[in-house]
Amino acid sequence: MKSETRDGFLLDPIPLFSSLPADAQAQIQQYSRLVGFKRGDIVYEEGTRPDAFYIIISGRFRLFTRAHGPEKESTLLYFYRGEHFGETSLLTGNVHSASVEAKTDAVVLKISAESFHKLLQEIPALALQLSRSLGRHLTREELGYSHHRSEVRIATFYYTACTEAMSTFLFDFMDALKHETQRAILLVDLSGMLKARLKMASSRGGLQGFDLKQMDPSQGSQVHESIYHTPNGFDYLPFVVNEGLDKDTEKFTSLLTYLTYQYDYLIICLPDRNTPVAVKALNYSDRVYLWADKPSDVVTFTSKKVSEFCQDFGFGRNDIKIIMPSQEGKTLSLDGKEVPQEIQFFSMLPSMQYQRFRYERTLRFLAKEWSERLVGLVLGSGAAYGLAHIGVLRVLEQEKIPVDVIAGSSIGALVGTLWAAGYDSFEIEKIAKSFDKKSIFFKLLGFRDISAMHRGFFKGEQIVRFLSAYLKDMTFQDLKIPLKIVATDLLTSEEIVIDSGNVLNAIRASISMPGFFRPSSYKGSYLMDGGIVDPLPVRTLSDMGVRKIMAVNVLPSPKDLIARNDARRRAFHQSFQQRSHWSQMIMKMKDRLQRRYTANIFNVLMNSIMFTEFEIARMEGSAADIFIHAALPDAHWIEFFSPEKFINEGIQKTKEQLAEIRQLLVE
Repeated sequence: MKSETRDGFLLDPIPLFSSLPADAQAQIQQYSRLVGFKRGDIVYEEGTRPDAFYIIISGRFRLFTRAHGPEKESTLLYFYRGEHFGETSLLTGNVHSASVEAKTDAVVLKISAESFHKLLQEIPALALQLSRSLGRHLTREELGYSHHRSEVRIATFYYTACTEAMSTFLFDFMDALKHETQRAILLVDLSGMLKARLKMASSRGGLQGFDLKQMDPSQGSQVHESIYHTPNGFDYLPFVVNEGLDKDTEKFTSLLTYLTYQYDYLIICLPDRNTPVAVKALNYSDRVYLWADKPSDVVTFTSKKVSEFCQDFGFGRNDIKIIMPSQEGKTLSLDGKEVPQEIQFFSMLPSMQYQRFRYERTLRFLAKEWSERLVGLVLGSGAAYGLAHIGVLRVLEQEKIPVDVIAGSSIGALVGTLWAAGYDSFEIEKIAKSFDKKSIFFKLLGFRDISAMHRGFFKGEQIVRFLSAYLKDMTFQDLKIPLKIVATDLLTSEEIVIDSGNVLNAIRASISMPGFFRPSSYKGSYLMDGGIVDPLPVRTLSDMGVRKIMAVNVLPSPKDLIARNDARRRAFHQSFQQRSHWSQMIMKMKDRLQRRYTANIFNVLMNSIMFTEFEIARMEGSAADIFIHAALPDAHWIEFFSPEKFINEGIQKTKEQLAEIRQLLVE
């Protein structure tokens, strides 16, 4: 374990702190320090007294119990970037009930126990956030048990009207969650509105439900008699709607605690009114789903609720998911109104009737997202070096490695889009091989594409025409795999993540290399190459909740370039010594001309960019679970006409890490 420097450290990307004001974040930073762990390091052991609170900046940790007598060592769960641990023991005063081990090289933000309690007193909003966390880590001591149990995930589901579309989605989502996790799942209906939709009957004459006013949650038999087992594998617990749901918070807490020891996932349907029981349910939840039945709901009901949940309950914006059904696959229309700024995540649910495949794919994505089973792939920038991405995709296809979402920058965005559109690695390789030294200029650039020099050498229109033969008028909604494309705002240097609209326009923006292509017009601003600010957009996926990330960096390191240059000079001198006097003179002349050509404006621009991008990509790559450095040093950034050697490099480097990739998938 070692202390780390604070250079480049920001609290903003950490969900626990993202909603706090700047002065509170500065105060937290004052009381904290960055600490690094190596793979296999133990952060703390079970049975020890708590001495600190930990927030993960990068890397992955495992919570586990040691072997005791007949009980074997057991992994309880994994912690990922942005998550935290150690607070339960600090808040309860108990010893640690499990051990924590670093599964990768990692960096954490460490706050001592004394500073932790001081911050809770001085920053009430932080205390509110952590009280929710403590609610999610309910312990068996509340029920008299002594053994530790793994974390239970609790979500609340809000809606204004119990429509057929809403109930169909909810039950299908439960099915998808059951299929993906194979865990015990319970739908808790506090609204009392789903019984008619579920269409179940019992020997007792229908769905009676749990009466919080009359029944005793401590009596397990009464609880189980009210639970109904659906044919699809998840369970359903309706409530009798009476005044008990308005005030019996102690009973509800007792019931909820009991259920967390019977189920791994709880989804609580809440009425659209703030009762004490509803408030208690929200305090225990780690996720909120808001159903917008029609476009007007997005700018009225849901936007109001998002603000309320963030301000009053301490939810981060990534913890709130808004779902709205499409009409026969039509895109979202808000009658000229923009989606409110506070709404960060919006999922347009495809039509089950007209787009069944996309509907089911969206359900699987949402289920894997909440259960933290999403696998993300990040493809970095690097001009022709990016052809190595094709080799990486080849191995993932052959080994049947699932990829749920892709983030790409520059050439990584281009290759990633083709793959997300349904082209396999062999088809993408065929596209790459359609170039040769003579035709590549005319296929991707051409004289018609030459631009006024003050904006860039080329307009970028020819490469769009070339790609349109493969992508046509595709939008992000048409892609088979969700995709995030990164570009850079020319005027503000902000990273712009594009995930909606026409994919060709997004690619055009992300590959707009400064000096080569004109910046791309975008919402009153101009976009240029995404690699300028984020050549390896790992953070783009981690911020959206992807927990298992494979990142591919194709940029050669400075050491690679030095070694390449030394090897070329040695080869030159070796050949020089074997030549005649006149041949040596010719070699010297050619070498001098080549050196002069090397300093051309294109190399100056491209190498200057790539040198900087490598350092950014190296730092970003440290936050990925799998980091593949598929760089081919003995190559040139313009060699788009030699795809084989880049592809082979991608294949080789990915195969070297197959064991780690498979291990990541089962964790």
